[in-house]
Amino acid sequence: MKPIQSLAVLAAALLAAAPAAAFELNHSEGTLTLDTPPRKIVSFDLSVLDTLAAFDVPVAGVPRSMYEGALARYKDTTVVGTLFEPDYAVLNEVKPDLIFAGGRSQKAVPELRKLAPTVSFASDTHAFMKTFHDANLALGKAFGKEEQAAAALASIDGNVKELRRINQGKTGVLLFTIKGNVIPHAPGDRFGYAYELTGLESVLPAKDPNAPAVPRPEPDSPEAKAAAEQRAQTIAAVAAAEPDWLLVLDRGAINGAERTAADTLAKHPQLSQTRAFKENRVYYVDPNGWYVIGGGLNNMKAITDDLLSAMK
Repeated sequence: MKPIQSLAVLAAALLAAAPAAAFELNHSEGTLTLDTPPRKIVSFDLSVLDTLAAFDVPVAGVPRSMYEGALARYKDTTVVGTLFEPDYAVLNEVKPDLIFAGGRSQKAVPELRKLAPTVSFASDTHAFMKTFHDANLALGKAFGKEEQAAAALASIDGNVKELRRINQGKTGVLLFTIKGNVIPHAPGDRFGYAYELTGLESVLPAKDPNAPAVPRPEPDSPEAKAAAEQRAQTIAAVAAAEPDWLLVLDRGAINGAERTAADTLAKHPQLSQTRAFKENRVYYVDPNGWYVIGGGLNNMKAITDDLLSAMK
Protein backbone atom coordinates (compact mmCIF):
# COMPACT_ATOMS: atom_id res chain seq x y z
CA MET A 1 0.00 0.00 0.00
CA LYS A 2 1.33 3.44 -0.90
CA PRO A 3 2.18 5.85 1.98
CA ILE A 4 -0.50 8.36 0.97
CA GLN A 5 -3.15 5.61 0.87
CA SER A 6 -1.99 4.35 4.27
CA LEU A 7 -2.37 7.80 5.79
CA ALA A 8 -5.85 8.16 4.31
CA VAL A 9 -6.92 4.79 5.72
CA LEU A 10 -5.47 5.65 9.12
CA ALA A 11 -7.22 9.05 9.16
CA ALA A 12 -10.53 7.43 8.26
CA ALA A 13 -10.10 4.81 10.98
CA LEU A 14 -9.31 7.45 13.60
CA LEU A 15 -12.32 9.52 12.53
CA ALA A 16 -14.60 6.49 12.78
CA ALA A 17 -13.23 5.65 16.21
CA ALA A 18 -13.65 9.20 17.57
CA PRO A 19 -16.61 9.47 19.96
CA ALA A 20 -19.57 11.48 18.67
CA ALA A 21 -20.60 14.59 20.59
CA ALA A 22 -23.19 13.77 23.25
CA PHE A 23 -25.12 16.91 22.36
CA GLU A 24 -25.03 18.87 19.12
CA LEU A 25 -27.25 21.83 18.33
CA ASN A 26 -27.32 23.90 15.14
CA HIS A 27 -28.27 27.49 15.91
CA SER A 28 -28.15 30.91 14.26
CA GLU A 29 -24.41 31.39 14.76
CA GLY A 30 -23.18 27.87 14.06
CA THR A 31 -23.12 24.55 15.91
CA LEU A 32 -22.79 23.97 19.64
CA THR A 33 -21.26 20.66 20.75
CA LEU A 34 -21.20 19.47 24.34
CA ASP A 35 -19.53 16.39 25.78
CA THR A 36 -22.60 15.61 27.87
CA PRO A 37 -26.26 16.46 27.36
CA PRO A 38 -27.31 19.63 29.22
CA ARG A 39 -29.08 18.94 32.50
CA LYS A 40 -29.71 22.50 33.68
CA ILE A 41 -31.23 24.56 30.89
CA VAL A 42 -32.19 28.22 31.15
CA SER A 43 -34.23 29.87 28.41
CA PHE A 44 -34.84 33.60 28.00
CA ASP A 45 -36.47 32.78 24.64
CA LEU A 46 -40.13 31.88 25.18
CA SER A 47 -40.47 30.36 21.70
CA VAL A 48 -37.68 27.90 22.56
CA LEU A 49 -39.26 27.37 25.97
CA ASP A 50 -42.57 26.58 24.28
CA THR A 51 -40.90 23.95 22.09
CA LEU A 52 -39.03 22.46 25.05
CA ALA A 53 -42.42 22.13 26.76
CA ALA A 54 -43.70 20.27 23.70
CA PHE A 55 -40.69 17.93 23.97
CA ASP A 56 -41.12 17.56 27.76
CA VAL A 57 -37.53 18.71 28.30
CA PRO A 58 -36.87 19.90 31.89
CA VAL A 59 -35.91 23.57 32.32
CA ALA A 60 -34.12 24.99 35.37
CA GLY A 61 -34.66 28.72 34.87
CA VAL A 62 -37.05 31.08 33.06
CA PRO A 63 -37.57 34.86 32.78
CA ARG A 64 -40.35 36.65 34.61
CA SER A 65 -43.51 36.40 32.54
CA MET A 66 -47.10 35.16 32.63
CA TYR A 67 -47.10 31.40 32.08
CA GLU A 68 -50.42 29.95 30.90
CA GLY A 69 -51.59 27.11 28.69
CA ALA A 70 -48.72 24.92 27.51
CA LEU A 71 -46.29 27.11 29.49
CA ALA A 72 -48.18 26.80 32.79
CA ARG A 73 -45.70 24.14 33.90
CA TYR A 74 -43.13 26.93 34.39
CA LYS A 75 -45.14 28.96 36.93
CA ASP A 76 -43.01 27.64 39.78
CA THR A 77 -39.70 27.41 37.89
CA THR A 78 -36.82 29.52 39.21
CA VAL A 79 -37.01 33.07 37.80
CA VAL A 80 -33.62 34.14 36.43
CA GLY A 81 -34.42 37.73 35.47
CA THR A 82 -36.65 39.41 32.91
CA LEU A 83 -36.93 38.89 29.17
CA PHE A 84 -34.40 41.71 28.81
CA GLU A 85 -32.18 41.58 31.90
CA PRO A 86 -30.74 38.38 33.42
CA ASP A 87 -30.39 38.11 37.19
CA TYR A 88 -26.77 37.02 37.39
CA ALA A 89 -26.89 36.28 41.12
CA VAL A 90 -29.69 33.75 40.59
CA LEU A 91 -27.99 32.34 37.49
CA ASN A 92 -24.85 31.71 39.53
CA GLU A 93 -26.97 29.71 41.96
CA VAL A 94 -28.69 27.73 39.21
CA LYS A 95 -25.37 26.96 37.47
CA PRO A 96 -26.86 26.29 34.00
CA ASP A 97 -24.97 24.24 31.44
CA LEU A 98 -26.95 25.66 28.49
CA ILE A 99 -28.63 29.05 28.05
CA PHE A 100 -31.00 30.11 25.27
CA ALA A 101 -30.95 33.88 24.75
CA GLY A 102 -33.98 35.49 23.15
CA GLY A 103 -34.15 38.49 20.86
CA ARG A 104 -34.85 40.77 23.82
CA SER A 105 -31.79 39.54 25.74
CA GLN A 106 -29.23 39.72 22.92
CA LYS A 107 -27.27 42.51 24.61
CA ALA A 108 -26.63 40.19 27.55
CA VAL A 109 -25.15 37.35 25.48
CA PRO A 110 -21.47 38.23 26.11
CA GLU A 111 -22.03 38.12 29.87
CA LEU A 112 -24.21 35.02 29.70
CA ARG A 113 -21.47 33.19 27.81
CA LYS A 114 -19.19 33.69 30.79
CA LEU A 115 -21.59 31.51 32.79
CA ALA A 116 -22.50 28.79 30.28
CA PRO A 117 -22.69 28.02 26.56
CA THR A 118 -25.28 30.45 25.18
CA VAL A 119 -27.10 30.16 21.85
CA SER A 120 -30.02 31.84 20.11
CA PHE A 121 -32.29 31.47 17.11
CA ALA A 122 -32.88 34.52 14.92
CA SER A 123 -36.14 34.75 12.98
CA ASP A 124 -36.09 36.09 9.43
CA THR A 125 -39.07 38.41 9.02
CA HIS A 126 -38.94 37.82 5.26
CA ALA A 127 -38.87 34.01 5.61
CA PHE A 128 -40.56 33.29 8.91
CA MET A 129 -41.74 29.77 8.15
CA LYS A 130 -38.30 28.64 6.99
CA THR A 131 -36.51 29.89 10.10
CA PHE A 132 -39.36 28.51 12.25
CA HIS A 133 -38.88 25.08 10.67
CA ASP A 134 -35.11 25.20 10.88
CA ALA A 135 -35.04 26.15 14.56
CA ASN A 136 -37.54 23.54 15.68
CA LEU A 137 -36.02 20.76 13.62
CA ALA A 138 -32.61 21.64 15.10
CA LEU A 139 -34.05 21.51 18.63
CA GLY A 140 -35.76 18.22 17.87
CA LYS A 141 -32.54 16.67 16.59
CA ALA A 142 -30.46 17.94 19.52
CA PHE A 143 -32.87 16.63 22.16
CA GLY A 144 -33.66 13.33 20.45
CA LYS A 145 -37.18 14.44 19.50
CA GLU A 146 -36.86 14.48 15.70
CA GLU A 147 -40.02 12.48 15.03
CA GLN A 148 -42.05 14.59 17.45
CA ALA A 149 -40.76 17.81 15.87
CA ALA A 150 -41.53 16.57 12.36
CA ALA A 151 -45.07 15.52 13.36
CA ALA A 152 -45.77 18.85 15.06
CA LEU A 153 -44.48 20.81 12.07
CA ALA A 154 -46.55 18.69 9.69
CA SER A 155 -49.68 19.51 11.69
CA ILE A 156 -48.90 23.24 11.62
CA ASP A 157 -48.09 23.07 7.90
CA GLY A 158 -51.45 21.40 7.33
CA ASN A 159 -53.19 24.32 9.02
CA VAL A 160 -51.20 26.83 6.96
CA LYS A 161 -52.02 24.98 3.75
CA GLU A 162 -55.73 25.10 4.60
CA LEU A 163 -55.54 28.78 5.55
CA ARG A 164 -53.91 29.59 2.24
CA ARG A 165 -56.61 27.62 0.42
CA ILE A 166 -59.55 29.39 2.06
CA ASN A 167 -57.89 32.79 1.72
CA GLN A 168 -56.84 32.42 -1.89
CA GLY A 169 -57.51 35.70 -3.69
CA LYS A 170 -58.26 37.56 -0.45
CA THR A 171 -56.42 40.54 0.99
CA GLY A 172 -55.64 41.65 4.49
CA VAL A 173 -53.56 43.81 6.80
CA LEU A 174 -52.00 43.33 10.23
CA LEU A 175 -52.68 46.27 12.54
CA PHE A 176 -50.64 46.73 15.72
CA THR A 177 -52.49 48.89 18.25
CA ILE A 178 -51.08 50.58 21.35
CA LYS A 179 -52.47 53.43 23.45
CA GLY A 180 -54.97 54.43 20.78
CA ASN A 181 -52.40 54.37 17.99
CA VAL A 182 -52.57 52.06 14.99
CA ILE A 183 -49.40 50.84 13.27
CA PRO A 184 -49.81 48.77 10.09
CA HIS A 185 -47.36 45.90 9.53
CA ALA A 186 -46.44 44.87 5.99
CA PRO A 187 -44.67 41.67 4.88
CA GLY A 188 -41.14 41.86 6.27
CA ASP A 189 -42.18 43.81 9.36
CA ARG A 190 -42.02 42.16 12.77
CA PHE A 191 -45.52 40.70 12.54
CA GLY A 192 -45.55 40.38 8.77
CA TYR A 193 -45.54 36.61 9.20
CA ALA A 194 -49.32 36.97 9.44
CA TYR A 195 -49.37 36.96 5.64
CA GLU A 196 -47.24 33.82 5.42
CA LEU A 197 -49.54 31.99 7.82
CA THR A 198 -52.89 33.08 6.39
CA GLY A 199 -52.11 33.33 2.70
CA LEU A 200 -53.74 36.77 2.64
CA GLU A 201 -52.27 39.17 0.12
CA SER A 202 -51.08 42.29 1.92
CA VAL A 203 -52.67 45.55 0.82
CA LEU A 204 -49.32 47.13 1.68
CA PRO A 205 -46.09 46.60 -0.28
CA ALA A 206 -43.50 44.33 1.32
CA LYS A 207 -40.74 45.95 3.31
CA ASP A 208 -37.42 46.20 1.46
CA PRO A 209 -35.09 43.60 3.08
CA ASN A 210 -32.09 45.78 2.22
CA ALA A 211 -33.48 48.96 3.72
CA PRO A 212 -31.48 50.22 6.73
CA ALA A 213 -33.11 49.96 10.13
CA VAL A 214 -34.72 53.21 11.21
CA PRO A 215 -34.20 54.06 14.89
CA ARG A 216 -37.26 54.92 16.96
CA PRO A 217 -37.58 58.73 17.04
CA GLU A 218 -37.66 60.69 20.29
CA PRO A 219 -41.20 61.68 21.39
CA ASP A 220 -42.36 65.05 20.02
CA SER A 221 -39.29 65.30 17.81
CA PRO A 222 -39.59 66.37 14.14
CA GLU A 223 -38.79 62.77 13.21
CA ALA A 224 -41.62 61.48 15.41
CA LYS A 225 -44.08 63.90 13.81
CA ALA A 226 -42.93 62.88 10.33
CA ALA A 227 -43.35 59.20 11.25
CA ALA A 228 -46.87 59.87 12.55
CA GLU A 229 -47.80 61.62 9.30
CA GLN A 230 -46.41 58.70 7.31
CA ARG A 231 -48.45 56.23 9.39
CA ALA A 232 -51.59 58.30 8.82
CA GLN A 233 -51.00 58.18 5.07
CA THR A 234 -50.40 54.43 5.23
CA ILE A 235 -53.60 53.84 7.18
CA ALA A 236 -55.53 55.95 4.68
CA ALA A 237 -54.14 53.74 1.92
CA VAL A 238 -55.12 50.61 3.90
CA ALA A 239 -58.69 51.84 4.31
CA ALA A 240 -58.95 52.80 0.65
CA ALA A 241 -57.76 49.32 -0.38
CA GLU A 242 -60.70 47.72 1.48
CA PRO A 243 -58.88 44.60 2.74
CA ASP A 244 -60.96 41.47 3.18
CA TRP A 245 -59.55 40.93 6.68
CA LEU A 246 -58.22 43.14 9.47
CA LEU A 247 -55.88 41.21 11.77
CA VAL A 248 -55.30 43.15 14.98
CA LEU A 249 -52.62 42.76 17.65
CA ASP A 250 -53.58 44.63 20.82
CA ARG A 251 -50.24 45.41 22.50
CA GLY A 252 -51.95 46.83 25.57
CA ALA A 253 -53.66 43.51 26.28
CA ILE A 254 -50.40 41.67 27.00
CA ASN A 255 -50.46 39.53 30.16
CA GLY A 256 -54.18 39.85 30.71
CA ALA A 257 -54.36 43.66 30.63
CA GLU A 258 -57.40 45.53 29.31
CA ARG A 259 -58.26 44.98 25.66
CA THR A 260 -58.70 48.32 23.92
CA ALA A 261 -58.08 47.57 20.23
CA ALA A 262 -61.77 47.16 19.34
CA ASP A 263 -62.54 50.58 20.79
CA THR A 264 -59.52 52.07 18.97
CA LEU A 265 -60.77 50.75 15.63
CA ALA A 266 -64.37 51.78 16.31
CA LYS A 267 -63.25 55.37 16.93
CA HIS A 268 -60.91 55.51 13.94
CA PRO A 269 -62.48 57.71 11.25
CA GLN A 270 -61.19 55.61 8.36
CA LEU A 271 -60.73 52.03 9.57
CA SER A 272 -64.19 52.02 11.18
CA GLN A 273 -65.68 52.72 7.76
CA THR A 274 -64.10 49.78 6.00
CA ARG A 275 -66.32 46.90 4.89
CA ALA A 276 -64.17 44.46 6.88
CA PHE A 277 -64.87 46.34 10.11
CA LYS A 278 -68.58 46.81 9.40
CA GLU A 279 -69.01 43.15 8.40
CA ASN A 280 -67.04 41.86 11.41
CA ARG A 281 -64.13 40.48 9.41
CA VAL A 282 -61.78 41.56 12.16
CA TYR A 283 -59.66 39.01 13.97
CA TYR A 284 -57.99 39.99 17.24
CA VAL A 285 -54.95 37.76 17.57
CA ASP A 286 -53.84 36.35 20.93
CA PRO A 287 -51.50 39.12 22.16
CA ASN A 288 -49.28 36.91 24.30
CA GLY A 289 -49.01 34.21 21.66
CA TRP A 290 -48.01 36.64 18.94
CA TYR A 291 -46.07 39.31 20.86
CA VAL A 292 -44.45 37.42 23.73
CA ILE A 293 -44.03 33.77 22.74
CA GLY A 294 -43.68 33.56 18.95
CA GLY A 295 -42.42 30.56 17.06
CA GLY A 296 -42.69 27.64 19.47
CA LEU A 297 -44.35 24.40 18.40
CA ASN A 298 -47.27 24.50 20.85
CA ASN A 299 -47.85 28.21 20.26
CA MET A 300 -47.81 28.08 16.46
CA LYS A 301 -50.26 25.18 16.52
CA ALA A 302 -52.58 27.23 18.72
CA ILE A 303 -52.15 30.33 16.53
CA THR A 304 -52.96 28.49 13.30
CA ASP A 305 -55.83 26.57 14.92
CA ASP A 306 -57.38 29.87 16.05
CA LEU A 307 -56.89 31.50 12.65
CA LEU A 308 -58.61 28.57 10.96
CA SER A 309 -61.56 28.74 13.36
CA ALA A 310 -61.95 32.47 12.71
CA MET A 311 -61.55 32.40 8.93
CA LYS A 312 -63.51 29.33 7.90
